[in-house]
Amino acid sequence: KQFQNEKLGEQDVYEENVKLFEPLIKETKKINKQPTIVNVHQVPQITSSSLPATTPSLPAITASEPETLKLGKIAFKYIQKMSTANEYDNAFGLKSIPESIDFKLGNSTVKIEGNNFKIDKKFYKGTEGVWKLLTTTDIKDITESDREIYKKIMLQTEGFLSEDGKVKSNRSDKYKEIIKPIYEAYKHIKELKQKTDEINEAKKKKIVKEPEPVKANKKKIVKEPEPEPESESQSEPESQSEPEEVFGEGLHTIFLPSDQNELVKRHQILFLQMKAGNTGVFNEFQAITDQLIKFEILDKSFFLL
Repeated sequence: KQFQNEKLGEQDVYEENVKLFEPLIKETKKINKQPTIVNVHQVPQITSSSLPATTPSLPAITASEPETLKLGKIAFKYIQKMSTANEYDNAFGLKSIPESIDFKLGNSTVKIEGNNFKIDKKFYKGTEGVWKLLTTTDIKDITESDREIYKKIMLQTEGFLSEDGKVKSNRSDKYKEIIKPIYEAYKHIKELKQKTDEINEAKKKKIVKEPEPVKANKKKIVKEPEPEPESESQSEPESQSEPEEVFGEGLHTIFLPSDQNELVKRHQILFLQMKAGNTGVFNEFQAITDQLIKFEILDKSFFLL
């Protein structure tokens, strides 16, 4: 009888435990009924009859393996500096992305390939100077080529703007000498794009008309008081106010400076003239814009006609 009571007591405890752990037991049974998934894809059972005479070598399944960041020596050196508070540029430097091997700069994701950068579909060479500008506040030993690459990266990513769209200004030498000129160029490009969009929209509505082409081999004659009679064989006097030579029928020859800085200055002058209402310089403005796009100073999407 004592043995029977002990058994009944154990049975009561067992039943209480079943009630207590019943939700866990049900979920475990569900898991046991589900098929096992290995490396994302279910592996079918292979029998000896399904094997070919010669089994080809199959690549290893790496879908579940984490991505690996392969860094060049320069990249490794400066990514280490990002963890050093007194060297890292917290305002304008690259930002790490949680659980990712990529980085963030402005509104873009930056991928590292060796020492180089891939931003969207554009590639940039990762020199010592460019890496220094993208990670630290140090601006010493920076070449002109480094500045140009860094400028293109910052203009593409808008890495100098905060989330509210305002420039992240500060009193550092890097802001004064590097970031501020880039931001000024950025504002100029935005104004140019806005003005160009307005002109294009006006052209669509036939509000703005381009000046009619000059007829072939005809130049403006400046009349003087009491002009002397001229023979038909004499050449017509050249106008002192004619800024461009005329070649061919209805064509103006536009002489563009070869220096990129001069192109930018001329571009700004023409923009101000157009802003004041002078649409006669539109063709030259368009030609210089094409050159600036060619030199990658302006983006291709800037000037749409």
